[in-house]
Parts: sequence; C-alpha cells; structure tokens
Amino acid sequence: MFWASGACMAVKAKDFFEVGGFDHDFFAHMEEIDLCWRWKNKGKSIMYTSESVVYHVGGGTLSYESPQKTFLNFRNSLWMIHKNYQGTPPLLFKVISRMTLDQIAFFRFLAMGKIHNAVSIIKAHFHYYRSIRILKEKRKSIPKKGVQKMNGYLNKFIIWEYFIKQNRTFKSIVK
Repeated sequence: MFWASGACMAVKAKDFFEVGGFDHDFFAHMEEIDLCWRWKNKGKSIMYTSESVVYHVGGGTLSYESPQKTFLNFRNSLWMIHKNYQGTPPLLFKVISRMTLDQIAFFRFLAMGKIHNAVSIIKAHFHYYRSIRILKEKRKSIPKKGVQKMNGYLNKFIIWEYFIKQNRTFKSIVK
C-alpha cells in the first residue's frame, strides 16, 4: 500500500528516524502520508495486516467543521506533493491540478454556506506560496524515484473520484 494511517501504524524506530520522522511543519493532518511517501522514495514498503482492528475517534485534534482543519488539510496536501512527488507529469502540473480541484472545493464550501472553510482554502494556497522556498530545500533531500514505479501508487485524483464520480470506496476507485 502507499501509506498507513497515523492512527494505527507501527514503525521501527530506525526507519522512522532514517527519514527524519514526522515533519513538524505539518503540525497535524497528512504528516503520516508525508512520512510514508518519504519511505517510498527510499524504496521501503508499507504493509498492513487485516487481522488487527483499530478504533479511531475522528476529529480528536480538530472537529470536522473546523476552518483550521480545512486549512491544514489543503495546505499540507500541497506541501506533501511539492516535497515528495517525482514523476510524470511534472510537479508544476500536479500542483496546478491540485489547486484547480481545491477551487472546486472552495465553491462547494461557499454553496454550503461555510464561508470560513472556503476562506481557509485561499489562506492555505497563500501559505503554500510563501513556503515554496522552504519546500524546495526539503525536496532536495528526497531521492529521485519516479512515483509511478512505487507499489501502492494510484495515478488518479482521489478528490475527483470521490466528489465528482461519487466513488465512495477504494474498491470502486481501483476497479
């Protein structure tokens, strides 16, 4: 698989520290995906066991309605792509595609009357722009391994699949 949820991952300390652990700049949301992606860039595998059961209380850090959660999710997604993505199409295309989908989410929040969440997306984009120089530095430490060659990589936009095509399960997305 491509990444494991931070709510239920078990990691060897050696592997955790070898890639620098969690990126503290993320604070919350997607820091475990960033970590797994850095492992993938080093040729590591991410595995799961279907024999375990995990109960996770969602929204423990920030509620689902929180504009701060919206900000972190949208900003961290851009950061993660900028730091880790290696492949075709080029990074710029991936970032622009992601931002285009973010704008759809922006208008969706507006239509739902969630003005603060919509504004959080714009704030996330501006924060991303201000962070590009730092992200370029972080990116230098990433091994140049094309993402398409990695086990578990899905070459689709999950947001498009989920919101536009209404595919609500992984099985319906990868069919």
